[in-house]
Amino acid sequence: MKKVLILIIGLIFAFGTVSQAPAKDTWPMHLNYPAGNFHSKGAQEFADKVKEATKGELEIVLHPGAALGFKGPELLRSLAEGQLAIAEIPTGMVEGDAPVLALTAQPFISTNTFEQRLIYQLAKPAYKEVLKKFNQMTLYTSVWPFSGIYTQRPIKSAADLKGLKMRVYDGTGLAFGKLTGIAARKMPFSEVYPAMKAGLLDSMYTSSVSGVDAKAWEVLKHFTRINIVGPVNMINVNLDAWNKLPENTREIVLEIAEQMEDKMWNLAGDMDRKSLETLKNNGMTVSDVSKAFRKELDETGKKLRSEWVGKAGGEAEKVLKQYYGITGR
Repeated sequence: MKKVLILIIGLIFAFGTVSQAPAKDTWPMHLNYPAGNFHSKGAQEFADKVKEATKGELEIVLHPGAALGFKGPELLRSLAEGQLAIAEIPTGMVEGDAPVLALTAQPFISTNTFEQRLIYQLAKPAYKEVLKKFNQMTLYTSVWPFSGIYTQRPIKSAADLKGLKMRVYDGTGLAFGKLTGIAARKMPFSEVYPAMKAGLLDSMYTSSVSGVDAKAWEVLKHFTRINIVGPVNMINVNLDAWNKLPENTREIVLEIAEQMEDKMWNLAGDMDRKSLETLKNNGMTVSDVSKAFRKELDETGKKLRSEWVGKAGGEAEKVLKQYYGITGR
């Protein structure tokens, strides 16, 4: 009888211990780009560090290459509605729902990495407020090297742009195409290569890194570094999922995220240099633009930003004025 009583007490203690153990959380994470892309590798490092630091209480499971089936323009709302707990969201892709988020994706607004980060830092308060309305917050950001254009033929002036059938990835690209005579089509990165092969496209607008991911040299010959934009990617989390985490877990995640942001911004320049070499080594002609062409592009950028700020609102205009004041542009 005594043994039975001891067994019962032991079971009660065991079940009590289990019931009081903190629940483990698993977050599937949407990623837009292939697993080998440096943004995806950074996300994997972030997920690994979070799992280790929280002793497995929070596990982030990556799904690169848009494997979960969500497309760029849908991501802000999908995260807001809780269809996703965490996702990589390129700022320029979601301007249909929140125009101000495209501030860091404006054409020819920055010319170097310092200016890239400056415009984002100035935009952060406005971003934070609009993201609250979409039930989410940003854990960390990363940045792309500046985007150029991949074509079959050399591009040496604004006149050479006319008639191109170009893949773009955001509203900035569409507006740029409309103003310069490009037949621009917005489509997910995963659809670009088949469209090239089918002849639906003869050019694309993206970074050196994405050009390597797509093996652009197999279908295109020239990469012209017009440096139209160096877009920012947000790693955003649904606030309902976030608030369910214990406070100490949230503190750990934020600390890792802060470190990750610095690393990813510094990494972009290194990846650009390596990718440009890869493009050249595979036979692609990489060209900078002339002063005359740069002047044409800058004028195009001013026109596009002026049109965009009208729909983005007062907060966007305020940030731009601050930015112009600091940079003297």
